[in-house]
Amino acid sequence: MTILIAPDSFKDCLPAINVTRALCNGIKSVKKDIKVILFPMADGGEGTTEILNYHISGRWQTPEVNDPLFRKIKSRYLILNDRKTAVIELAKASGIELLDSVERNPLHTTTLGAGELIHHALDQGMDEVILAVGGSATVDGGTGVASALGFRFYDKKGQEFLPTGGALSKIHRIDASHVYDRFRQVRWTIASDVQNSLNGPEGAARVYGPQKGADALAVEQLADGLEHITELIKRDTNFNANEHPGTGAAGGAALFLMAYGNAQLHSGFDILAELTHFQTAIDAATLVISGEGRLDAQTKYGKVVSSIAHHANKKEIPLVVVCGVVSGDPVVIKRALGVELLFSIRERADSDDDSFKNVEKYLEKIGGEIAKKHISNQFKR
Repeated sequence: MTILIAPDSFKDCLPAINVTRALCNGIKSVKKDIKVILFPMADGGEGTTEILNYHISGRWQTPEVNDPLFRKIKSRYLILNDRKTAVIELAKASGIELLDSVERNPLHTTTLGAGELIHHALDQGMDEVILAVGGSATVDGGTGVASALGFRFYDKKGQEFLPTGGALSKIHRIDASHVYDRFRQVRWTIASDVQNSLNGPEGAARVYGPQKGADALAVEQLADGLEHITELIKRDTNFNANEHPGTGAAGGAALFLMAYGNAQLHSGFDILAELTHFQTAIDAATLVISGEGRLDAQTKYGKVVSSIAHHANKKEIPLVVVCGVVSGDPVVIKRALGVELLFSIRERADSDDDSFKNVEKYLEKIGGEIAKKHISNQFKR
């Protein structure tokens, strides 16, 4: 038997690499000689660059940029070994985890720092930029990214300003005449795990605004701003964001890259799977273990676990899922994903605090339980 361990991170708790190792340690404590393939994964959200560096390595760049509230921070992105492709994780500069809970308000946040990372990569001569857009603190329609690349925004009085999410409706004119000279020479790829449109009831403001700290009034202000900028861009370029699923990812962070730079949006998991040769790993497996921090109704929409489940079910390989907590009916979720066994840390922990503080201990115990009770009996092939 060969076990493939391919989880996502347990968000706000443990990186995917550590989750993978803890499960492996538990399995090896019971069955030392069993073959295990360690294959942590991501879907374009937090940890994407670390996952790529783990599998195929690269060269880190560490420029100073602005965080979501315009404070200077040291950030980083990865240049792949072809020396022509940069992988930039938006969350490293414009991510919600960079802010304390009281600071989270998408009316005031910007993607400027992510744009500065992109600008730095273009200065290094990159031919392709892969932008992983998960985990943002922003709903600024990508105006911060655009500003860093030379786009200029003017109000009705002709005054130039840098919009945040709450100021999008004040934009009267977009000037693209000073855009970075290599902007249209680069191949842009957007790695995302969502298909939400920019506007409407399933759009960036109404779906993701509350998760980023927006109250009901702020959500409507953000939604109005995104609709306004959609019309401005449509007037200037004929690009209609409402006709392009995925423009709502990260509060529209890739909007200008798509409208002015012909960026193409792809599944974050699929991009990583291709770069890391995931297919070779799953072809060798007779049992697959995946997992994430919270298993819920959203899991089936492009997340790591659902993508792993798709591959495992297609090849008729048994799938075990380990999570921090199950939100919803476990039976329904198991059936939807084709999961044979589902383990929840919260069911074993004394409290939420215990499950967070001792997550690695519980993962090791679950790994041992999988090895002891199930590998020998239920998954013999």
